[in-house]
Amino acid sequence: MACEARKGLRRQALGCAVAWAGLMAAPAAPAAVYQVVQSGPDEITVVDPGAIEAIPGAADQRRAWSVSVKRVLVSGGPQQPGYVRTLSDYDCAGRKVRWKSFYVYSRFGDLVMRQDNPAPAWQGSDADPGLRTVCGDIRGGSAVSASSIGQLVLSLMQAWDEAAPLPPLQPVTPPAPARRSRAKRRS
Repeated sequence: MACEARKGLRRQALGCAVAWAGLMAAPAAPAAVYQVVQSGPDEITVVDPGAIEAIPGAADQRRAWSVSVKRVLVSGGPQQPGYVRTLSDYDCAGRKVRWKSFYVYSRFGDLVMRQDNPAPAWQGSDADPGLRTVCGDIRGGSAVSASSIGQLVLSLMQAWDEAAPLPPLQPVTPPAPARRSRAKRRS
């Protein structure tokens, strides 16, 4: 019986080793580069430059999704990280922006809120970092890379997680000193 259990464990260990080797030999997913639009201690906003689209029929206008990873989803609330995905139009010639819709997600990817802009009027804001990024005014700015936007979001949120506190110190009682035997004392 013990022999059979050992064989099963060996097969299981061998299977794990083969699976691990297969994972290590698998080609890595190509990394995408995301342009950092703005960053701070509690929020980082990125845009995928490869996904910026020209708006059909509109001269020098572009559309892009931005993702803002936030340490706290609700201002003044508890630390509950999440992210906001926003679709915006950018008028590069007129230096204006209008948001079309946004989606708020919890840390676990659950949709918390969705809103479409009821009055999508253009807002003039030449200082808007998204406008400068999408319209190509910023070249060679900060960028991050990840295999996907989901992986980037998770990595950023994990960086904010607090380390788990260590357990309290446990006192250790030292062992009692060994007693010498009577035979050794007489000599």
